[in-house]
Amino acid sequence: MGLFQVLRVATLTGGLGLSAFSAAPKPEAPKPTPAPQAVATEPAIALSHRANHLFEALAKGDPEAVRRAQVEVEALRRTYSMLDVTPLVEAAALWARQQGVIGRPSLGLEALQAVERWAPDHPSLLGSRIALMRQEGPRGWIWSFPDLLRLTRLRLEQPAHRWLWLLQHLGMLRLTATLLLWGWALTMGLRYRHVLRHLWEEPFQHKGISPALAALVGAAILAGPVLLGLDPLVAALLWLFLLAPFLLVAEVRITVFIMLFQLVHPLLAVMEPLAAREPQPSIQTLQLQPRVQPIPASALRLLPPTDQAFLKGWEQLQNQQWKEAEGTFQDLVGRHPDQPEVLNNLGVARYQTGDVAGAERAFQEAQQAGSRMEVLLNQSILAFNRLDTVLGATKQDEAQAASPEAYARLIALNDARKDVRTYPMPLPDTTLRADALADAAGGPKVERLPLSEPAFLVALLLPLLGIGAFLLRVRRSMRMAHPGQCIRCGEPYHTTDSPDPEVCSKCHHLFVLRDGLHTESRRKKLDEVAEHQRNTRWIHKTLIVLLPGCDLAFLGETREALMEFLPFCLAVGMVLATGRSVRYPGEILPDPASTWLALGAVLVGLLYLRSWLKLFLRRA
Repeated sequence: MGLFQVLRVATLTGGLGLSAFSAAPKPEAPKPTPAPQAVATEPAIALSHRANHLFEALAKGDPEAVRRAQVEVEALRRTYSMLDVTPLVEAAALWARQQGVIGRPSLGLEALQAVERWAPDHPSLLGSRIALMRQEGPRGWIWSFPDLLRLTRLRLEQPAHRWLWLLQHLGMLRLTATLLLWGWALTMGLRYRHVLRHLWEEPFQHKGISPALAALVGAAILAGPVLLGLDPLVAALLWLFLLAPFLLVAEVRITVFIMLFQLVHPLLAVMEPLAAREPQPSIQTLQLQPRVQPIPASALRLLPPTDQAFLKGWEQLQNQQWKEAEGTFQDLVGRHPDQPEVLNNLGVARYQTGDVAGAERAFQEAQQAGSRMEVLLNQSILAFNRLDTVLGATKQDEAQAASPEAYARLIALNDARKDVRTYPMPLPDTTLRADALADAAGGPKVERLPLSEPAFLVALLLPLLGIGAFLLRVRRSMRMAHPGQCIRCGEPYHTTDSPDPEVCSKCHHLFVLRDGLHTESRRKKLDEVAEHQRNTRWIHKTLIVLLPGCDLAFLGETREALMEFLPFCLAVGMVLATGRSVRYPGEILPDPASTWLALGAVLVGLLYLRSWLKLFLRRA
């Protein structure tokens, strides 16, 4: 695969070398003469020259010059048989994106349209078109959705890219889980702030410890996990664990759900090694992609001798050494396991040497060994040469039905020249051949899942241990008599004779029964209630402005709070975790920024606007 990277550098460098001069005005030059039919240079270098001609024609805006450049590329493909023009498509995509950077996205789209015929579903082409269309405004975003769906389908169908795509887009769940836990722990800590202080201040008061020292100890307890270097997740779980006896039933259920949601972290950690794996070596790629240098013998040394001989014959076909190729494939008849490919290529070599009858026999034997699209197409070509249009049309229809996409790609080659050539078949990929190439390159890399790593075990066991400890503390708190925090004064209590379980006895006697308190105690209690309510209003307004949904949880509207806070966390995760573009293995250009970035930003704006309206409605 390293040779292909060298090829790409050569093609992109040559393709963009002249593009830098295309922006400046030039004196009119004479029309270029058509390229000769036979190309003596290596396919990669020749492809780079065709890329230069295509970019110059696009920059001039001359449709006829663009047409001539396309014919040159197709003539090159004909010269080198089944030449893959992926480097040219990638060079065109890079050139098109550069046009978009300098403010000419329409020219970039024209460049993509000019090369689309050779690779209509190439990821770099689709991604560049999406990026350029988005530069044209909201309408371009809408029109880019079909290409986005095609690009997504390609990513999910490609095993080497599937896990990386999933990890990129599901990464928002990781940030969502973190925001959800911290937002919920902060809200519960503010809602039961007096209870949280009461848990350690009451024992210290009985021992005569000063309030300042008790506050310092409380701060150390709450921030202890972070100070010890533990995961901040532990601090949030500790807060909820301390508040467990005082939470309402609905709050307990939502807390358990949020803790279970933290298992997203270990699940995504399992996907990371799968997303980082390299593509398997492909023997078919070595044959079809243009190369600056021949394939080294060391890369093929572990292949069977028959496969090595097949690749030698394939190289002879590409170099138009027809007699040598005929001898090579003739020796492989009956010896190589892939007889349809061997016989088809033997027929191609015979046809090029003028032995039409021998080529027809070879194609007939290839069809009997295993019908393939290329064999049927080659038979149709021979039939049309004999003016047998009925048989030629029949074979052509059979070839199209056997493999429509491959048939369309091969038929496009005939647009370059009027003469018709037969088509060879490359050596197909198999598991044994891929393993042989991998072993020759140093052996396949073993993918180790992080199931036994300490970080993974901590991420997996921490939420489970947190849930177990939380539920155990809730169960033990059943023995306590109505623990809670008064919604009027904020004072913690364990017993109350009020019919409202959220109001302490003092507030019940003060505001309902209006007895039991003398004037001085009544005034003091009213001051405490006023201060608590004033602080509650400020905290509530702050949550409305900063954390939509948490303001409802702060007031005890638990279910409604989750329905608003969960989409908010998900939207923030979309913006922060899926906005950046990703360059997939084996490709040069990164994909465009995820659409989740725009959707998440719109959703965040709507949720903030909906939350801020509460302030104006309350004031009205």
